[in-house]
Amino acid sequence: MIKRLSIVASMLFLSCNNHRGVAITKQVEKIKPTKDQAERRRQSEAYCKTHYIPVYSNPNALFVDPELRATIRTKDEVTDRALALLYVGLKSEGIGQKDLDEINKNLDALSKLTPAERAYITNSRPTKQQTTDANWRYEDLHVMLWALGFIDSLTYPNQLCNVAQDAKLFRGLTGRQFKQRARLRTKKEILDQADLMLRLDWACVDARTKKQPAPGKLDSGVVYERHYALNWLINYMNQGWDDITTDT
Repeated sequence: MIKRLSIVASMLFLSCNNHRGVAITKQVEKIKPTKDQAERRRQSEAYCKTHYIPVYSNPNALFVDPELRATIRTKDEVTDRALALLYVGLKSEGIGQKDLDEINKNLDALSKLTPAERAYITNSRPTKQQTTDANWRYEDLHVMLWALGFIDSLTYPNQLCNVAQDAKLFRGLTGRQFKQRARLRTKKEILDQADLMLRLDWACVDARTKKQPAPGKLDSGVVYERHYALNWLINYMNQGWDDITTDT
């Protein structure tokens, strides 16, 4: 267990390293990349090689959508998702219902929850795995905060995010004020990160199938959550939050 101090909740946040089971799926092959797809792949692979991470060899597969076809989530969608993820994370720490109600009064987070999240929030006795999965959502929240301009950059994914720093960004704000301060990043910035995380996740999955540790000292759980969050941000296959797939 790794202890994380939350400024919002004024209590310890416990994060478990036992990550959810991840199904291995396959990307569509025989893609003729556009200029921006090819350039995005080139810069992602250069990043991988710098960190001694294997790259996918098929030149006609493993791409995110080109800029002309991609549709990024709106600022309102992303801020709502961030508020929901914060609330889910707080629930995973065992915060009492009275405190959760007070947080919701400020952030109006309950109205932003998906059906699966609402089922977890209203469950008075969630399983250990459900709580662990919910706790991992702090990594997805970190991505949303980056996409909204609250965080300058997404650092190399070899360790968990600092929940205390992320939580501090919400301190003293209502949900509306949080939304007003947000500045959604450009489509290019988000697609660049989505492409990179796709390749890092491929490397982690490839290592796992070979029963090897994740390359480049990557934290495969962090990589997976970032991939999940970014796929949602780029509207991958038009999937809703509860149904996101992380095909590699």
